Amino acid sequence: MTIIVRILRNIGWRSVASYFFLFVVFIGLAQLHTLGWINLLVFVLLAFLCTFLLAWIMYSSLINPLQEVSAIASEIADGDLEQYIPVSPQNEIGDLARSINCLAKTLKSTEEDLNTERGRVQAILSGMSDGVIIMDNWGRVILLNQVVEKLFRITMPASKGKNIVRVIRDYELEKLLHESLETGKSIKKQIQVLTPDRRVFRVYVTPTNTGEDRGEVVALLRNITDRKMLEEMRSEFVANVSHELRTPLTSIRGFAETLLDGALEDPKTARNFLEIINKETERLTKLLDELLNLSRYEDKNNVIAMEKIDIVDLIKRIVAIISRRALEKNLTITTDLPEDLPVVQGDPDMLRQVLINLIDNAVNYTMPGGTICVAASLEQGELRVDVKDNGSGISPEHLSRLFERFYRADKARSRELGGTGLGLSIVKHIVEAHHGRVQVESKVGKGSTFSFLLPLPGQTR
Repeated sequence: MTIIVRILRNIGWRSVASYFFLFVVFIGLAQLHTLGWINLLVFVLLAFLCTFLLAWIMYSSLINPLQEVSAIASEIADGDLEQYIPVSPQNEIGDLARSINCLAKTLKSTEEDLNTERGRVQAILSGMSDGVIIMDNWGRVILLNQVVEKLFRITMPASKGKNIVRVIRDYELEKLLHESLETGKSIKKQIQVLTPDRRVFRVYVTPTNTGEDRGEVVALLRNITDRKMLEEMRSEFVANVSHELRTPLTSIRGFAETLLDGALEDPKTARNFLEIINKETERLTKLLDELLNLSRYEDKNNVIAMEKIDIVDLIKRIVAIISRRALEKNLTITTDLPEDLPVVQGDPDMLRQVLINLIDNAVNYTMPGGTICVAASLEQGELRVDVKDNGSGISPEHLSRLFERFYRADKARSRELGGTGLGLSIVKHIVEAHHGRVQVESKVGKGSTFSFLLPLPGQTR
């Protein structure tokens, strides 16, 4: 049967029927002298009917089922795995249909398993806090997770198929990926990427070893920028504290040793030295107090005693306290305070510290004869307080770092005035703890304006 099916497939069912009809007609013509023309016509008609019957049987039992199987198999090949071939009786065509149905079920099961695995991989990649990059052996991007998209401000559809250096634009990262691909070894290294923002990553690159022609590498990018900054800040903080403590301690020790060596016998010299020791001790005490305050304000678990505060009344009381010292320097402090300002929610002691630090700084850095103005106003749902002076001003390169711990725009003058470099940092932390923000504007030779803004009750930023 299999041989017959193959023969019929090669010559076609129409040809078989035609050959059969011609064969019968040829036999009839050969017997024409015996049959006669009328009998020949009857014989040919019967042959035609037999040929038609044969063709119909062949078409219905063999050709039509094969065409149905071929059509459905094509749809399955195009990805429609829901198709099902009606199983014919127990013959070769039925076996073929059952085999194709079994293949479709297997493909569908495999596709479902792949979709499940793909979903798991996507869930894992989406839930990771580290960036993932997969690159082929030509240096083209195959996959990026959402972390990489967010870090480098790119998208997976726009990056797929592009060379990695066109996507991230960092030569060192590209070099690591290609090195791992060429050597077939895993690489671990810390790199710094400058675009779009400066970030530090610890990169783990691993080849997938899928074969020489289809080698790929997977890069895991762990963002350690914040950790690196904290390490630098901690190191800088320790260095600054050590320096700030060393200066007064050295001074105290030196004068104490001088007194012990005999200067104590001279009352005038001894008194002068003791006054210096007392001043340095006060400086140390102030430094330690501000360090403790800064530590308390930086503590996220620190609970603020919020209450309603009349900012106008608070400013007037602080100005009255500092006015005496301002008069000693021949400075004038004025206020611009509307009477209808609404109350704000906050800790009165902490906001008092903010105002004292800002106004005290203005007094310290304003030349005799200058003026200081403390103003309050409403600005887009926030209460704004400005402390403006007409002092020497601050250079633009210092403005972005003024609120850092121990940062001084004029170090020599700050130490001369007894500053610790922590006042503005304390201001910033207190204001941010009240969900506000700080600002500074300054021009050299024209003065500075330090401002803080606090949200009004019921307003959110």
